[in-house]
Amino acid sequence: MKAQFFLDRESLISIALGKKDADLYLANGRIVNVFTGEVLTNRGVAIGKGGIAYVGPNTDMVGKDTELIDCKGSYILPGYVEAHCHTDFLNSPRAFGEQVLSMGTTTLLTELIIAEVLGSKGIDYMLRVTEDLPIKFFISLPSSLPPYPEIEGIDYVPLSDMKRYSDHPRVLALGEITPWPRIMALDATILEKIRFALDHGLLVEGHLTGCKNHEINALTSAGITSCHESITAKEAKEKLELGLYVMLRHGSVRRDLDQLSSLITDNPRLNTSRIILTVDLMNPEDLLRYGYTNYLIKSATEFGIDPIKAVQMVTINPATYLGLDRVLGSIAPGRIADILIMERLEEGLPQTVIANGKVVVQSGRLCQGAVSPQSLEQVLLPDYWPEKRFFPKDFHIPAPDNASATVNFPVIKIINKTITKRMDKEIPITGGEVKAMPEEGIIKVSVIGREGAATGLLHGFGNIGGLGTSIGVFNYFVILGSSDQDMAAAANRMLDLNGGVVLVKDGNILSEIPLPIGGIQSTQDMKTLVRQLTAMKTSLKGFGCELDDPMFTIHFLCLTGLPYIRILPKGIMDIVTRKILL
Repeated sequence: MKAQFFLDRESLISIALGKKDADLYLANGRIVNVFTGEVLTNRGVAIGKGGIAYVGPNTDMVGKDTELIDCKGSYILPGYVEAHCHTDFLNSPRAFGEQVLSMGTTTLLTELIIAEVLGSKGIDYMLRVTEDLPIKFFISLPSSLPPYPEIEGIDYVPLSDMKRYSDHPRVLALGEITPWPRIMALDATILEKIRFALDHGLLVEGHLTGCKNHEINALTSAGITSCHESITAKEAKEKLELGLYVMLRHGSVRRDLDQLSSLITDNPRLNTSRIILTVDLMNPEDLLRYGYTNYLIKSATEFGIDPIKAVQMVTINPATYLGLDRVLGSIAPGRIADILIMERLEEGLPQTVIANGKVVVQSGRLCQGAVSPQSLEQVLLPDYWPEKRFFPKDFHIPAPDNASATVNFPVIKIINKTITKRMDKEIPITGGEVKAMPEEGIIKVSVIGREGAATGLLHGFGNIGGLGTSIGVFNYFVILGSSDQDMAAAANRMLDLNGGVVLVKDGNILSEIPLPIGGIQSTQDMKTLVRQLTAMKTSLKGFGCELDDPMFTIHFLCLTGLPYIRILPKGIMDIVTRKILL
């Protein structure tokens, strides 16, 4: 076990024997035993010095200084453990942590989006701002930022940077390897990172989208330990049979439990100990609307999964995967006292949350002082930040030299929030330029990074004047619109905010979201941020943008780990052939 936890074992022994008073005692509850799958009654839970000392019928450790909580028949279960997530896009990690703690999540392993724009400086920032929270933040080191550095020109977190985190107690994994074909090709760089991870006891997260059986075998042989990308029960079972931990995803990126639940409901004798429920990524609006890990419990039971099994899949199973089951993920002696008390198990939402032996949530609300105040950096700029101002001419698309009245252009067509396809379209040429065709839903998209800038055409985002953002992957600015003037105005206002999202029409700012931490994180609390996002989405919808999550779509427009066509500072790229089209 890599993570370090320090419990006062002597005190726990004395409390268990009734020789010392417990700090806290939970009585009259129904204890969910995740080891046996039973609900135990007529037993109490004694807590001292942040740990669980005793589970049983005795009350000898209840003294005059013991705080007694009468659970009145409510369920007592372990704090939720999220084994694969992304916690730092749009919201700050502290705002995120406070919100999910109130919903019962007490431990998580997160991939770092902030590392896409800040590299190792982003890793340091994440470790620093989460170190004193009641929720336990573990992180995975980015494996492939960007997925194909030979094309995109830089490795944001090279192995040389990764090595200084090898013994950090809160670093547990090498993050998901989206460009898994590099493993098949025996790419030396990615294999060296995997070897480093395995040599230092780190997990190796998989991203096995579209893999066939022989490829799953090869990737498991390489050291991959899990996958969260299955979309059918058949895919999930195949990976389970080959020794992977299988994470069933149900969050903002994809909601697949309606299909994946049959893996369990159709196979009643299946060993589910290596199955984990995950949200993967929950955007701020969905987080407030649906919840977090509690939403997984509720959804799983609605799709026919037994509530006790669902609880195991968000407690002991992920804790075991992370190597933390000796101290987390169960109501048992010698474990950290991360405990939930709830009336309805199938709803998954606790009324009371105990973290590290202290009550931090009561009646579903954070207790005052439960999270120590800490000021975030008000501005944390990426290494690349242009000093120049943008002008309309920066977003012109020059016509090819041999073009006449029109040009056949590879338009990026948005299929859904993550997938794009190529749409060839005859585009008119005016004044030596390729123009947007807003009347047909085709606008410009410009991506600007340290390697240069490229402008193409985009279909499926609506007819907006100009949208300036700093939320593209890898510190890329993504500027969209049908008006070069509005695109320049939006981009410049975004720079004035030190990062964010700005919508402009006819020179007027209609909506804006400041994101001054790395250009991707707000300093606001979750509710304020959601109000800003809702206002932006409402404004975009007024211009024909029907995407359910336009911020995700913008972020992913430059991600070469997703199919089928993307735009980079070097130009428009065909992901399958890995060639720049123009």
